Amino acid sequence: MFKKLIILVILLSVLLALVLLKNNTPSPVNNTPTASSDSAGFTTIEYEITDIKGEQYYGKSTDGTKIEFSADKISEGERVQVHDTVICYFDKHNFGKGLVKVEKK
Repeated sequence: MFKKLIILVILLSVLLALVLLKNNTPSPVNNTPTASSDSAGFTTIEYEITDIKGEQYYGKSTDGTKIEFSADKISEGERVQVHDTVICYFDKHNFGKGLVKVEKK
């Protein structure tokens, strides 16, 4: 019985050591660019304008996602035309709120 207890203590200490080593090893750094602008509190996505009908703008991202927005979302002084690339800003903490602003890239 005493041998079983010693073996159990040794196995538990090895397990504990492995857990502590795993938590102390640095995780790999992922340097891939994201569509997120963390410091500003916005999530950004780039779209190419595919069509303009009156005050409505239509765009498509590189991954095939489409967007439609009105001219009032475009930053002041920006003149957006078909085939222009725009950056669309969404509230990072409330993505469902919708589009916050659009600026020409």
